[in-house]
Amino acid sequence: MVIKPDRMRKELVSNMRGGKGQVEITHLVDRNLLVNEARLFAKLTLKPGTSIGPHRHENEFEVFFVLSGRGIFYDNDKPVEVQAGDVCLTMSGETHSVENNSSEDLVLLAVIILLPV
Repeated sequence: MVIKPDRMRKELVSNMRGGKGQVEITHLVDRNLLVNEARLFAKLTLKPGTSIGPHRHENEFEVFFVLSGRGIFYDNDKPVEVQAGDVCLTMSGETHSVENNSSEDLVLLAVIILLPV
């Protein structure tokens, strides 16, 4: 199966998880096509000044791969500067948030994998 960009669902989420601005989410694979172990496979674009607020993951983990740009990833409230090529991992029971504090877009590949309960 090949999914062309014009078939990928896009959405704008304002104040995502209590963050600032609008996050553009491009669902690279729609959720109804994902297997039971995955909840999200998407590209997130954060314009300058945009953030995703702090939130906790339970019975799942999330991976961000920084495709382009720079920002701050808050790993359990600890700020870490990130840039293209970095991987950010949030395990079950942990919290994270991310902020674009730069003058260019911060683009992330986001994958959420569900854990057996």
